[in-house]
Amino acid sequence: MTEIGVLGPAGWPMEFFILLVFCGLVFGSFLNVCIYRIPLGKSVVSPRSACPSCGTAIAWYGNVPVLSWLVLRGRCAHCRAPISVRYPFVEALNAGLWVAVAIWFGPSITALLLLPFVSILLVLFFTDWDHHLLPDRLTFPLAIVGLIVAPFNPRLDFGYGILSEGGTGGRMLAALLGAVLGYGIFFTLAFVWKVFFDKDAMGGGDLKMMLGVGAFLGMGGVITTIFLASILGTVLALPFLLTGRWAMTRQLPFGCFLAPAALISAFTGIEALRWYLGIITYT
Repeated sequence: MTEIGVLGPAGWPMEFFILLVFCGLVFGSFLNVCIYRIPLGKSVVSPRSACPSCGTAIAWYGNVPVLSWLVLRGRCAHCRAPISVRYPFVEALNAGLWVAVAIWFGPSITALLLLPFVSILLVLFFTDWDHHLLPDRLTFPLAIVGLIVAPFNPRLDFGYGILSEGGTGGRMLAALLGAVLGYGIFFTLAFVWKVFFDKDAMGGGDLKMMLGVGAFLGMGGVITTIFLASILGTVLALPFLLTGRWAMTRQLPFGCFLAPAALISAFTGIEALRWYLGIITYT
């Protein structure tokens, strides 16, 4: 890795990292608007952001990412009602994820393409956490953008290489097959569960979310994401099930597991799955 100086980490110009952090924070502020308004069916453009307690519109200087929250000590400047720490957390997390992508992939088209991908995953995580909802206004654009950028996306079908190395046509095919596989696996599981147990195993948002993940990461990304999400879901939910705090019939917000799993898949590729299979084979 290049030492920080004229060049920042991974060979990017240092000015780029400063700009990236700034843009990541600003865009993170917009993500907060999306997280709050999209599940409610509201516009993310207007009206201006306002205090959730008193409804007073927030001035531009009160909307500076992270800094405004710190200066105001987490309270509304007008009514002094507390403002959730989640707002600066989402802003900082989005900036951190953008920097992590830039460092991990270095100066590449992959890094630039994954910036909107990780941001949408961040919003989907919190909308599912808050409302058990993965909105169409997010999942469909994720799939559409994935298909549009497919010809330029070298991350497609990672770990296999047969399709993604076939140029523009191969990557388009990889994106389409990934989208179909992502949607198809969950559709099949939901259908079988409904037939045998007469209950919904998952919401339609999970299917549409995997449509987008497949369009961005291809078939390898779909397989790795589902594998990692299953592991995360089992590890985190099992203690609650064993202690009786949750029932087996409880519907978990699976998007909260799919989002970090897709994020890990974007970074590690299919190596996470190969690592696990290697442990099983060794033991």
